[in-house]
Amino acid sequence: MPDTYKGPSKRQYLSAESRRESILRVADEVLSKEGVAHLSVVEVARRAGISRQLVYQHFADLNTLLVEVIRMRLADLQSSLESDGARRGEIRELVDQQLRRILNLPTRDRQLMRNVFGDITALPKDLWPTIAQIRRDVVLRWAVVIDPQAQPTSLAYAKMGLIIHAILGAWDMIIDGSLSEDEAVDLLLRVTESLFVLPW
Repeated sequence: MPDTYKGPSKRQYLSAESRRESILRVADEVLSKEGVAHLSVVEVARRAGISRQLVYQHFADLNTLLVEVIRMRLADLQSSLESDGARRGEIRELVDQQLRRILNLPTRDRQLMRNVFGDITALPKDLWPTIAQIRRDVVLRWAVVIDPQAQPTSLAYAKMGLIIHAILGAWDMIIDGSLSEDEAVDLLLRVTESLFVLPW
């Protein structure tokens, strides 16, 4: 009988960049499926099959990991919302197109927005400053689309926050059949018009 034992299997080593991307992907999966409250370094390490120390070699703490995951996802989301055709349109048409795209986001992107703009008190208190900063970043990016002349004041930030919460509500109403997509877009345009003085 021939000897089939070939010794221990070789361990696959990843470059630092590949390992970092792998950790981000695993953290993104936890965030997408289970929300911010379930994201932990221990859980990410367990799912990635690595030690906590290896996670900490790439990310100083949970907040750093969370920020990087959300920034990665928001960059992808932002690029999907910024098409050349939409930029050439009239402002009202542009906002209409953006709202339709947002209302038709994949489930994982909707979950990201719910995590970021949901009830902050449901999250560990040490994450609050991080979530607040991410909210400001998102709001300011979208404020430029709706009103390019808007100054980044606390009032403009609050108005955009109201619009984003109206979008979250519209998703639920579309899901339960209370609103069609066209009705939701019309409602969201009216909310936007009531909060901003726009050239349309």
